[in-house]
Amino acid sequence: VRVRETEAAEAYHLLAAGDTDLALSLAAQAPTAADSRFTLVPLLADPLDLALPEDHPLAAADGVRLADLAAEPWIFGGSGPWSDITRGACEAAGFSPVQGHSAAGWTAILAMVEAGMGVALVPRMVGTRRSGVVMRELTADRPHRHVVAAVRKGAAEAPAVGRVLEALREAAERAA
Repeated sequence: VRVRETEAAEAYHLLAAGDTDLALSLAAQAPTAADSRFTLVPLLADPLDLALPEDHPLAAADGVRLADLAAEPWIFGGSGPWSDITRGACEAAGFSPVQGHSAAGWTAILAMVEAGMGVALVPRMVGTRRSGVVMRELTADRPHRHVVAAVRKGAAEAPAVGRVLEALREAAERAA
């Protein structure tokens, strides 16, 4: 097994061209199930938690919902699907988030939250914690990011690809 990190669009181009056997990405960046070239394998629904500055009025409140933060500036990921995931979760909760800032990494995003520059959604699986930031599980909205694997149609039956898919499924079960 060799790993090659690339943006999702390039990963699916490589997969379609036969240059790679499996693509792993967030569902927001995956081809739709209607794309007959690929078989999508759902692996994990990773809950998104809310990152708030520790002095935020909702940091210790009971039953926090995304809609409670509609007027807040939001900190989005600077690349990849993270802006779409944040925007989609907020829109599903009934509002369009105002993007206050963006950053490429979780360390920077949480530093901005700690500084009181805004709030953010953070995947629970990231496991990044920072003093000065309170991580809250959302009670009503419970958004998730969905991790999927994709293979060319029929390739899942190949022994090597099948073993990698099984290992990914097992790792996803342990992480869940």
